[in-house]
Amino acid sequence: MVKIYSGPFVMPKLSQVALFAAFGVLSLSHAYQFSEIKALKQGQSQVTQTLTSNEVVSIVDQRLDLAEQRQVKKAFQTLIGEYELASPQTPEDRLVYGNLNARLTMQEFSDIECPFCRKMHGGLKSVVDNSRGVVNWEFKHFPLSGHNPAAAMQAKAVECVRESYGNQVAWAALDQFFEKTRSNGQGVGDLPTFARSMGLSGKAMELCLDSDAHEDRISADYREGSKLGITGTPALRVLDHKTGRDYLIKGYKTPEQLAQALQQILGY
Repeated sequence: MVKIYSGPFVMPKLSQVALFAAFGVLSLSHAYQFSEIKALKQGQSQVTQTLTSNEVVSIVDQRLDLAEQRQVKKAFQTLIGEYELASPQTPEDRLVYGNLNARLTMQEFSDIECPFCRKMHGGLKSVVDNSRGVVNWEFKHFPLSGHNPAAAMQAKAVECVRESYGNQVAWAALDQFFEKTRSNGQGVGDLPTFARSMGLSGKAMELCLDSDAHEDRISADYREGSKLGITGTPALRVLDHKTGRDYLIKGYKTPEQLAQALQQILGY
């Protein structure tokens, strides 16, 4: 029997660095301290140079930015670890989470801007995590016209991450897109900037988005879903690789409902 458990996914909290400023005097804790810079000029007497308040703030801001970037990168690396069941590379560069030789494949036709897809995302992961290798999950792009251009561009962005960093990192990025999007076509904002917020290359994202890369794949996924009669998201096609049969499940489903459906397919 496939045992399904679900639970909330908790992102680690980022630490904060405090900056205290009063009466033009800045104090930094556990970062660095300074009072004067001493320099010798052409053999003349020693001269004391003092940094201005604006220069101090600028340096502090840079240090804080670097600290925050390290924390963000560390948090994203932790998230990648949560998707350890995703192979770094997959056949035909498919987005697959779970055992590549699983008996059942849940093909999800999804739109990152769809609120119900976002709601079901964690449940699908829990199904795979607790299936003991019986079930895997393949993500298919189905950006709805009412959510474009954000939905289609974010689908492309996920494929750009997969191309540059592999399948496992792409799943972690997909998780963050669902987590941070404002949904219903509002998106996550500037995509290269969003890539940088995960510790990924914004330049690589920009170059990929400016090209026509991955557009054929996204269009092919959409056409495939349309031929199956899918008009909205989320929608699942469950493939039974043992019997050769497939089953279509439309609309949002809880982990418990998914478990029941999968058990029926397996004959339990």
